[in-house]
Amino acid sequence: MPVLRDLADEITRALGIPELQVRPFSRSGANAVLLLQGAGQAFFAKIFTDNDPNRLDANTRYDREKTILSRSWPVGMPDLVYAADVPRVLVTREVIGLGVKHFIDRGETLDAIAMMARWLAGFHAAAAVQPRQGALWDDFIKYPEFRTAPGFSAHRKALGAYPLKEYVLAKGDATAVNFRFRGGQAIAYDFEGVAYRAREYDMVALIQGLNRLTGTTIADMVDTVVEQYASQRQIDDPAATKDVLNRILSVSDY
Repeated sequence: MPVLRDLADEITRALGIPELQVRPFSRSGANAVLLLQGAGQAFFAKIFTDNDPNRLDANTRYDREKTILSRSWPVGMPDLVYAADVPRVLVTREVIGLGVKHFIDRGETLDAIAMMARWLAGFHAAAAVQPRQGALWDDFIKYPEFRTAPGFSAHRKALGAYPLKEYVLAKGDATAVNFRFRGGQAIAYDFEGVAYRAREYDMVALIQGLNRLTGTTIADMVDTVVEQYASQRQIDDPAATKDVLNRILSVSDY
């Protein structure tokens, strides 16, 4: 890729590796990811493109992810080793660990969910919150994926009675495929969707899709997420939180 060729000398100096093999790893409408290998080490170069009109512009996404990866966090994160602002390239060290499929194949989906929930609580607790007033309904109705979900309006009363007291720095795109697992802990990557939101937004994302993929019930996953999250960061009313998560997932799971 031309942008990597132009930055080759800078990247190799930053990594301390004189020669790197570059291979395509993945591509979406918004990003391209390349695998860099050399001297027995591996790195990923993420290039933020402007190709997807349904996503935030590339500069915003790049700035969000760079800001997060440039900070020190009390939870597992990729190691940022190089950044180039003009071509919007971030290079991170390979995250060594198991993928969620390992746990699914072993019938240990709830173990993976527990690690992700504890990671999420640690991430939410590590940044200042924004005090809010209102109800969770008023927040979730802003998102098209929930607003247009068949049956979502039936839960207006319950979500309207659930208070929204704060916005946390939410990961965004907190799906299981964006985590690796090592030593009983989760390590997350992909932070271009970071923004201040209700914590329940991330909680829902941890679970979405895993019911149909694994056969684990939504109720069991919700119980695990809330209980493990609350073990790291306080939830005032865990039973009410479980209720609203079950309601949202009952009409938005896919």
